[in-house]
Formats: sequence, C-alpha cells, structure tokens
Amino acid sequence: MIDRFKTIISPAEAELKVSKSKFISQVFPVLNSEEVNQALLLSRKKYYDAAHHPFAYRLGLDKNNFRYSDDGEPSGSAGKPIMEVIDKNELTNVLLVVTRYFGGVKLGVGGLRRAIFDASELVVQTAKIITKQITENFLIEFDYKYIGAVMNFLEKEGIIILNNTSDDKVKLQCEVIVSKIERFKDELGKLTNASVIIS
Repeated sequence: MIDRFKTIISPAEAELKVSKSKFISQVFPVLNSEEVNQALLLSRKKYYDAAHHPFAYRLGLDKNNFRYSDDGEPSGSAGKPIMEVIDKNELTNVLLVVTRYFGGVKLGVGGLRRAIFDASELVVQTAKIITKQITENFLIEFDYKYIGAVMNFLEKEGIIILNNTSDDKVKLQCEVIVSKIERFKDELGKLTNASVIIS
C-alpha cells in the first residue's frame, strides 16, 4: 500500500542556456487541474513574449491523472521529456513548464529534447522536495485501566495524538499512517479486550 509520496513545497525557477537559446523552467506544487490552469496562466503571463510553453503535470497517487503538451514545439520534443523528469524524480502534485526563447541556432529535435530535459532536471534540483505521509484520523475511546498499554503502543508505532478530549473515558484523536491502520485497529482491540470504540 502506498503510504507516502514525493512533491515540492513551493514554486521554483531555473534558467539554462543552450546554443544561444534560453530555457526558463518553472515547477509549481498543484493539487488539482484548476491550480494547474492558474499556474500555467501565471507562467504564460510572466513570459508573454515567448512563443512556446511546453509543460507536464502529474496529480494524485494512482499515476493516472497526468498530461503533457509540446505547446507548438516539434512533436515529442518537449512535453514527454518534461514528464520523464517528473517521473524519474517520483514526483506527484506538480506542474513543470519550460519556456524557450529562441537564440537563432536550430537545435534539431534531439537537441531540443535534451535541452528541455536538462532544463526540467535543473529546476527540480533547485526545488525543495519533500516526502509526505498519507494519514487518516481516528477518534479512539476506551477505559482508563487500559491507558498504559495503549499509550505504549501508540508511542512505539509513532502514532500522533492530535487531540485529547478525555472525560470519564479516555478520548484521543489519533493520526495514523494508512499502511498501519489495520494493525492499529487490531492491536487496540487486543489491548482493550475489544472494548475500544474507534470512529
């Protein structure tokens, strides 16, 4: 089960010069297609005098929500290499745009592809990449007599207590990594003689 993913914290930008052409690469953290469109607009506005803004993005964890575009560059020379960089770095929830200012020297499709790949790689190295855990929150409720065993288990498993609203019963809001949910529920059942309420 996937319980973590890699993404970037904030937008980043880099510049690469190849045979007098200038490649400006930008990477943005995005959560949905609306944010993708907003970031693309920003990028095109910032470099409004450039003819092409090829891009690629990947969203979510199932690897199915993605798109790449050559945006008028020769077919296969721009969108695909940008996507390759996103996937090589195992990133998701990112949009990567490479804007090119032509310097008068034709690079050919192979040269252009390489330059766009390198520009994409450069901005990803500039960006701050983080690994995010995928978690779910649960409220657990149990008798005080089990508190020692339960607290030991939560600590050992690295389960975070977000909130404590205990009254006549122990009531804890816990954040659990998705791959540990089954064990969390089983173990709490064992430790409390199946009296724990998990919601």
